Amino acid sequence: MTNVPSAPSTVLAHPPSEQPTTAVAEPEGGGAGPPSTVHEAREMASRCESTTSIALGAEDLKGEAFVNLQRTGGPSAPLPIACLRLAEMDLAICDGAGLALYSLQITPTTLGWRKHAIYYPPAEELRALREHPHWARRARRLCLTSAQAHACRVSVGVVAAEARGAEELGGLEDGEESVYRLCEAAAARHQTLGKVAAKAGRRFLAVVEEARRPSHVPLYRLQGALAEELAFGHSIAALCSRSDGFSDSGDESKAANRLFRRLGLSGHRESSGQMRYARVASYATAELLCEVLDMAPEQVGL
Repeated sequence: MTNVPSAPSTVLAHPPSEQPTTAVAEPEGGGAGPPSTVHEAREMASRCESTTSIALGAEDLKGEAFVNLQRTGGPSAPLPIACLRLAEMDLAICDGAGLALYSLQITPTTLGWRKHAIYYPPAEELRALREHPHWARRARRLCLTSAQAHACRVSVGVVAAEARGAEELGGLEDGEESVYRLCEAAAARHQTLGKVAAKAGRRFLAVVEEARRPSHVPLYRLQGALAEELAFGHSIAALCSRSDGFSDSGDESKAANRLFRRLGLSGHRESSGQMRYARVASYATAELLCEVLDMAPEQVGL
């Protein structure tokens, strides 16, 4: 298995002293320990063989994109763990791609979600954080205080997709619907606060309804599908040729880079100098990715 490149060990350093909180009980993170039975040992060996197959089929998937695929779509990729706090109106997620904190921001005239994310931190540090009994509290503080964190506004659909992905993989109970209910409650309250606030509440409620269709999908199934395609020996160029959305440039390298960015395996450098990685895909992008990966849209929730 390809090793994760070394990175500064301070990315997930312990946050400042933690204050007591009235948050709901947080689930304990869990990293897989050494196999305790013959069955588990055989399963681990099988996963290692599958990972080797991915590597053999990934001749044109090298460097960062290959390493990140191992961490998100490979057989040993960790399942997401998540913590949704309704009173505090935030959602914390930890998976193979790193940490993400979504917070509902409310002002007298606006409502919207904001994301703080730390992308692909060193694997060892991410594993240690997942195993900590108060991983969610630490993740929130890191996302809000680390110089490595990237912040931006996101739509309701993005947050709902993240919650749905964690819910489908057992990391969160009733997550997606809880996000919708939280948004609807905030919008309803705003509609009682005056003319300007009411307008913002109605506009936000319309966004929530749009997100329910859904408007975005989590990337984990698409990343796993790419890993399987590579294990079968299919090249990135052959995959991109399946969709006009990725083969229209005629430049295989550009098409491959576009695919990796859409799948969250390669990042986009913003004007601030920070790298941003996709964690979910919009409806339109997901349809294109399904074409590339020979998947039915229903397989990713469309």
